[in-house]
Parts: sequence; C-alpha cells; structure tokens
Amino acid sequence: MRGIKIKPLFHGNMHCDKSLLITGHPDLMLTKSNHTKNSVWCETPSFTYIIEHPDGRMLFDASIHKHWEDDWLPEYKELAPYDDYTEEQQFEGALKAAGLGPEDIDFVFLSHLHVDHAGNAKLFDTANTTQILCHEDEYAAAANMDKDEHFFLRGDYDVPGLRFSTLPGDIEIMKDIHAISLPGHTAGTMALKIQLEHSGTIILTSDACYLKESYDDEVGSMIGASLEQWGHSMRKLKMMARAENATVIPGHDHNICHEGHAPLRDEPKLRVGGEYD
Repeated sequence: MRGIKIKPLFHGNMHCDKSLLITGHPDLMLTKSNHTKNSVWCETPSFTYIIEHPDGRMLFDASIHKHWEDDWLPEYKELAPYDDYTEEQQFEGALKAAGLGPEDIDFVFLSHLHVDHAGNAKLFDTANTTQILCHEDEYAAAANMDKDEHFFLRGDYDVPGLRFSTLPGDIEIMKDIHAISLPGHTAGTMALKIQLEHSGTIILTSDACYLKESYDDEVGSMIGASLEQWGHSMRKLKMMARAENATVIPGHDHNICHEGHAPLRDEPKLRVGGEYD
C-alpha cells in the first residue's frame, strides 16, 4: 500500500549460548566423529520497528527497559544478559532520536510479553490514546502466571493505565498490516505482515523465528511453550512467505546487522537507520 513505511531501530545486543536459540542444531551438537564442537556465545540483537501508516503510527515490540539489571530475575541475567548497548541505542534514546515519544504512537504491537520484547510497554501508561495489541492467548497466559518465570516479568505489562486490546488470531489491523498468529515460542506469539508499495511484503517474525537457521533448518528452541506448536507455526510462516515472495526478518539474528548477510532475501543487510516503503 502507498504511504506505509517501516523504520528499523536497533537497541544493542544481549548475548546467549546459541544452542538456547536453535536447540539441537547439527552444527552445535557433539557427535561420535566430532567431540570438539564449541558452544557459541552469540550476539542477540534487540530490534523494534516504527511503522508509519496513513491511518496511524505503530510500534512493533518494546525492547528492553533501561533498568533491566534491577528488574530481571537472576536467571534471566545469567542466561541472556543485555550487555552491549549505548544510551542512544536503548529504547527511550532511540525513540527520541526518531523524533518520537510515547504519546506519538497509536498502536504498540507486542509480538509476545517476554522481557526483551515488552520491557518498555509500561512507558505508555500515560499515553491516553495508545492501544497495546497482543494475542488474547498471550494476555491470558501472562495474567494467570503465579510468579515471574520463563522470561516473563509482570511489572512490564501489568501496569495501571495501559490500554490493552487483545487479538483473536490472524487479523488485519490497518489496511495491508496483518497480525499473524504463530504460537509455540509462547502461547500467543504473533508476527506482523506488512505489504509495501516498493519493498513488497515484509514479515517481522519476532521470536517465532529467532535466526536464519531457525527458518532454513526448522530448528526450534528450548525457550518455548510448545516445540510441536512452534513447528506448525514455522511451516505456516514459510508457506506464507513463499506465496507472497516475502522478506522475512528474524527476531534476533545478529547476521542481519552486518554487510553480506541478508534478512532471507537479496539485500546486504537490514536497513537500520533507513526505511522500507
């Protein structure tokens, strides 16, 4: 559609063992003939996306809160520390550099409610017209957790003043912007499909697809609600991408930040600092 633009924002890196993201991938497994493969402590970038649409401005995901060291549980900080960023790259700094504040966002689309994707949702508690969108199953699962665990943190999303609107599944939010239900990583993980005039179809997968290897080799993660559901969602994602010749942008692939590693299409790298239209 004419008039839609996507601007990627990069918020620095977490780090984690790559086997957390693609558990059981052959490249990371010891075998009878090779006992010497090394674990990989890999960059795990955090991205959000500003989506400009004639009918409103949307933010895809809300990254990691600046007080993560105080707020996160010890096991979160041990497994996936957010340890490589500048003040300008952190969410509030990056949003300000884009000339925006919470009051300028009409929709915050939360792919799911993990700490590295919903960390700044609380900043929208005084933005009286901002709708927070997430899947109804994600909202229900998070609301019924007895305690913080599995990379959820109630203080990110159970905040007075946040105006949640839950989505039932695949649905068009604005013309040519579709929420896509891809459960498995969590109960209600969602991707966003945007149809652009010049760049074609873009699918922002979030953690339904961590890495290019997740997509190419269909290898899931031990961080997830249901590996079986994840597999069903990955095959749905791939069929949709083939049908629409889509550019699929994984959720945490550090390679897409570097020249020569395309986000599953033929561009040299993600257009951080630029835009898709």
